[in-house]
Amino acid sequence: MHSRRLCSPSCILIVSLILILIFTTRCQYKQENTVDNQEKNFIGSTEVISIPASTIPTKYLVVPYYEFVMRTSITCRKNKIDNPGKNPANLYPKYSKYLRGPFSYVIPSTNITFDDVEQFYIKTLVNKPKNKQMIETHFAKNITFENIPYVFKDGLWFPVGVTSAQRTAILVTLQGRYYNAKTFLLNIHTFLRRQQLTYTVIFIEQVAPVTPRFNKGRLYNTAINYLEKQSLNITCLILHDVDLIPEDDGNYYTCERNHPKHTTIRVRKLNDTRGYTRYYEFLVGGVLLLTFDMYKQFNGFSNLYWGWGGEDDDLALRFIEQKMCVVRPTYESAIYIALQHPTGKRNSARFGLLTWSTLRLYTDGYEQIESLTRIVHINQTSIVTHLQLDVDATRDHEHSASSNAIKIGGIRTIRTKPV
Repeated sequence: MHSRRLCSPSCILIVSLILILIFTTRCQYKQENTVDNQEKNFIGSTEVISIPASTIPTKYLVVPYYEFVMRTSITCRKNKIDNPGKNPANLYPKYSKYLRGPFSYVIPSTNITFDDVEQFYIKTLVNKPKNKQMIETHFAKNITFENIPYVFKDGLWFPVGVTSAQRTAILVTLQGRYYNAKTFLLNIHTFLRRQQLTYTVIFIEQVAPVTPRFNKGRLYNTAINYLEKQSLNITCLILHDVDLIPEDDGNYYTCERNHPKHTTIRVRKLNDTRGYTRYYEFLVGGVLLLTFDMYKQFNGFSNLYWGWGGEDDDLALRFIEQKMCVVRPTYESAIYIALQHPTGKRNSARFGLLTWSTLRLYTDGYEQIESLTRIVHINQTSIVTHLQLDVDATRDHEHSASSNAIKIGGIRTIRTKPV
């Protein structure tokens, strides 16, 4: 009878090394293949993205993007908001006598027009009797907005008898959603006046090409380029979604000296009983406040995102690359109501672009915008400056541009009544 011999230690070592080699090779093969075909499950959406191999730099690290976003915060470690002392010659919103805390927003009827909003602020509100609490109009009942003394001059609204600490431009991107735009205007003017801000509101609308593929980055880059060429002396930019209305005037719409400020901390949907949603820490979309210099430091938005999704996370990656962080106001005051709207067409290429976002920082953004877009019409009223854009000016046009189509430089303003 033959006895069985146990495998020697050297045999066990050889087998272990072979298994380790097989495992390492398999993992490397799997990582390489994530570049060519990635299955993503991002914020409730699953889709397979094919990324052309030529678009991704060699030996560039690819990470599970969903995990990166959910685990990464770009909030400053010392999340300290500027708190200037009271200065009568340079009023900070904290010291406005019109602050009331909760903001009683108004949801108008669907038949409201832009002209209704303008007439409300230049006539109806101005003529409101002091002893009258409520205003009734054909588009809304029980409006409680106060008549705060303001004057419109040279494209800006100024509080009477007050010099604001900053000059503010609220920039709102559009593609349709006119009802939301009118509702936003009706509310935002009173909200800003309660803080005694000097301000202007600018709508940036994509009217060409006619496609559901919205390019928010090009709209913001073009509008900020336009503002730099004006004589408004704007010192604070507010990038604002049209469907968000602030609910507390303690959420100060002022830029910080050293960092961008992100205020979309908690949002609840209109007529939704589920309460507020608190978004992930990596988010910089919704409402973002910053200066021209900050915007230029990370070269603005990427110009490559067509459709919904990705452009805000690309912006956050640029913050990280430039060693920038954001400050946020208090959890209690940074609250918003979100108006209902149809979901935009999702950008199926966003994960491929995000993979190498920071490598494009200096070649894809604000500095490259002038050759890509064209302002085709400007409609300026007291309540809003409405820029309409062709966001793909490099494509071949079947017909010549209209007589009022203009490049960003040498802008001719057309002052008309809104429709």
